Amino acid sequence: MPSKFTQIEIDRDIFNVLVSYSDISIDKKKIGLSIGYANGDLPLQIEEMIDEIISQLSDKISVNTGYRLLDLQYSSSQPSGLIIGNVFFNTDRIITSQLKMAEKAAAFLCTIGSQMENWAKELFSKGNSVQNYLVDVTASTIVDIIADLLHDYIGYEMEKYGFHKTNRYSPGYCNWSVSEQQKLFSFFPENFCGVKLTDTSLMIPIKSISGVIGLGSHVKFAEYLCDRCGIRDCTHRVYLLSKQKKE
Repeated sequence: MPSKFTQIEIDRDIFNVLVSYSDISIDKKKIGLSIGYANGDLPLQIEEMIDEIISQLSDKISVNTGYRLLDLQYSSSQPSGLIIGNVFFNTDRIITSQLKMAEKAAAFLCTIGSQMENWAKELFSKGNSVQNYLVDVTASTIVDIIADLLHDYIGYEMEKYGFHKTNRYSPGYCNWSVSEQQKLFSFFPENFCGVKLTDTSLMIPIKSISGVIGLGSHVKFAEYLCDRCGIRDCTHRVYLLSKQKKE
């Protein structure tokens, strides 16, 4: 449950949330979906390789997460975006429609560090291209799981104030320009969660996720509106389509 996590306020409305490797439950079906297998069902040989990767993860992951609470406003004179912490974000219509009723935003950041990225590079340099790919996909899946854990925790904390949460949204998705990552990072202290941003808006370590969550008494959680988004090779799209088929 999200309540088991501990948060530390490092500045006004800026928090680190302590999440450990033992808090992570790895869904191999989600890894399978990311690779491209129907319903996430892995061939035995691939599953055995992923099991071997998972057995080594405790020494390959350094979890670091945090968030900042900010005011959020929607202006009808600027309908293409939102004002978060007095900064205008051109979030486009999908995200704007989901967050415009929010009173607050949680700008969040999480990472698993650079160890798995370095591990994948080492495997590739030795000619182990399949293992390299599986390590990379596993790393992406894990950081996404951690983002979900942080998302749930923030929602749990905000319930104390009568707030609900929206889904989480990141620059680069739902037609929100990745360049606006620069604005988002302006809300965080330097090197927050051990993550830095390049001039081209690439996060270092690469296996990191940033974004915003809408919070308020009149918002609600909604699944991603994949039918309205132009990104075709999105993991969330594959995962949701798989869920819909099962239903």
